[in-house]
Amino acid sequence: METQRRFRLRPVVIASAVACLIALAAAWHFTARTSPAAGPPLEIRWHGNGIVLQGAVRDVATQRALAEGAAARLGGEADQVVDWLDIVPSALPVANASALAELIGLGQEGWHLQRRPKDGWLAVQSLSDERSVRARALLRAAFGPEVSMELVALP
Repeated sequence: METQRRFRLRPVVIASAVACLIALAAAWHFTARTSPAAGPPLEIRWHGNGIVLQGAVRDVATQRALAEGAAARLGGEADQVVDWLDIVPSALPVANASALAELIGLGQEGWHLQRRPKDGWLAVQSLSDERSVRARALLRAAFGPEVSMELVALP
């Protein structure tokens, strides 16, 4: 009798599990398509004696300004710049690409910038040194007043 009950419950359990997976997949798909942050965020990392530029920018001029700023920071060593910046017209806006390029030049080993649609952060070694104060001003200029950019301390 116990064996019969197990066999009757298995199809119900399997059907429920499959229904849950389908619902989760549909929810993920819907969220990914309708989210304002559906594209990759803009991310910059200073590490390993190099700079990684990753995400999406709206135009070639911004992409070029950031890559040139990174190469200048590294003394013209363009091979130390890893550029995974896709050009996507709907990418998050950069209000002032030259200010962001200057920030790239100011950055130090370990810094990490991440920009999302309405906010972002820059992880730095010190929140109060002269370099970080300058970085805060460049962040405001680079992304404009409508984007909340915070400095956070590296662990």
